[in-house]
Amino acid sequence: MKTLLFFLGSAIRWMGVNPSRFLYFHLYLFCVYLFTFLAKSGQSDVYRLIFTAGIFTPFFIAIYRGLPLDCLDLESALRKENNNYQN
Repeated sequence: MKTLLFFLGSAIRWMGVNPSRFLYFHLYLFCVYLFTFLAKSGQSDVYRLIFTAGIFTPFFIAIYRGLPLDCLDLESALRKENNNYQN
């Protein structure tokens, strides 16, 4: 539970520290949902593919760009957070 609350707090702090990336991310999610809605209202079954590809694409891009394997490790996240605040 402590780890979950730490990562939730980090996500909330990220919104305030970098608001432009936060807005771009949510604009992207809105566009995915909009395209999914338009495809579904057009009586097409491709909306499932649009939604799935749209949601997983940011994860695949992050992995391609070198997402660290220890990104969900509490100890390494605490070290990174402490280093960010000390600099």
